[in-house]
Order: sequence, then C-alpha cells, then structure tokens
Amino acid sequence: MAISIKNRIFAKSKKKSNFLILFLFFFSFFLVFLNKTDQIIASKIKTISFEIISPFSYIISYPVIKTSSLVDSTINLKNLYYENIRLNEELNRLKRWQTLSLKLIDENKAYKKLLNVSDENLQLHQTLRVLSQTPNMFINSIQLNAGENKDILNNSSVINERGLVGRIIDVGKFSSRVLLITDINSSVTVMDIDQNYNAIINGQSKNYLLKLKFIKENKKPRIGQILVTSGNAGIFPR
Repeated sequence: MAISIKNRIFAKSKKKSNFLILFLFFFSFFLVFLNKTDQIIASKIKTISFEIISPFSYIISYPVIKTSSLVDSTINLKNLYYENIRLNEELNRLKRWQTLSLKLIDENKAYKKLLNVSDENLQLHQTLRVLSQTPNMFINSIQLNAGENKDILNNSSVINERGLVGRIIDVGKFSSRVLLITDINSSVTVMDIDQNYNAIINGQSKNYLLKLKFIKENKKPRIGQILVTSGNAGIFPR
C-alpha cells in the first residue's frame, strides 16, 4: 500500500517535472523569438525614423551649412582684400624705388659726360640741381638750387650733358633763374659745326623746337646738321 502510494507520488512528480521542462523549453523559445522579433521591430522603427527625420534634418542643417560657407567666403574675401592692399603698397614702394633708381642712373650718366667735357673755352664752375620749371607759355625758365652762396653770376652759361640749356638771368642768395634757349625771348648766335654759315637761334612759345634765322640765301642747313655757339654776341662762349 505504501509502495503504491509512493509510486503514484513519484509518477505525479515525474509528470510535473516533464511538464516543467517542456514549459521552460517553450518559454525559452518564446523569449528567443520575442528577442528576435524585438530586434526586427527595432530595426524597422529605426529605418522608418531615419527616413522620416533625414529630410527634416537636411532642411534644418542646410541654412547652417550655407551660413558657415558664406562666413568662410566672407573671411576669405576679407583676407584677399587686405592681401591686395598689401601687394599694392609693395608695388607702389617698388615703383618709387625704380623711379629713384632710374633718376640716379640718369644723373650719374649726366655727371660722367660733364666730367669728360674738354674745351679750352669752357670751364665748369658749379654742378647744380633743377628745383622747378616755370609753367608759363610766355616765359620758359627753370630755378636752380644755388645763387650768390655758390658765386653764380648773371649771364653765366648753363649746360647739361646734351649741350646748351640757357643762361642765368636772375641770381638770389640761394637760388638762381635760368632763361632756357627754348624761350621766345632767347637769342643765341650759332654756326654750323663745319663753320660754313652763321645764324641766330630763337625759342618758340608753343613748342620745344628752335627757329633758325638770318641765314644767307646761298647757305642751306641740312637735316641732322650739328649747330654750335659762335660766341659772336659775347654771352655764350664759342
């Protein structure tokens, strides 16, 4: 009797154990299935959310991106503007140096030519610099940077490396004025370099050409012929 009851209890326990194992198996399978399902659902939700949010995100970020690009472009333009200013200043500075260099080169050439002047009738007294030129159609003169302080005298001849320039007509303490041979009031006695004829050269008010007058009818000047001072009037040396 006791054995029979014990066997029934063991059979019931065995059935419960088998049921519990089966339940746990199906429950575990359900959990795994649920986990997989959750991953699929989560992935779907993530994909759908991205597709929905992505256009709005682009719309929201577009002004920010464009604004950032505009700011960068503005900064670049500003940098280019200041760089352009710097380059222009550098170019102007180089041009000033170039102008000064060319001027000094021309002056150096002129001084060398003046130093090579060899003429018994010509004595170089002072080397002067031009301060200004009179901008007047009725008088053509220049101002020099020396006067009585350098023993400059009236009617002194003024030359440069190319030849006769004019004569001193007014002497101050520290400056003097020169009447140029291109002035309408200037008259210079000249002759051709071969001494075939004598004439007088006058300036003209409207241009820098000189006018040759009082030539004998049988004497004809030639183009390219060199004229020199004759010294007949006693102002300019021969």
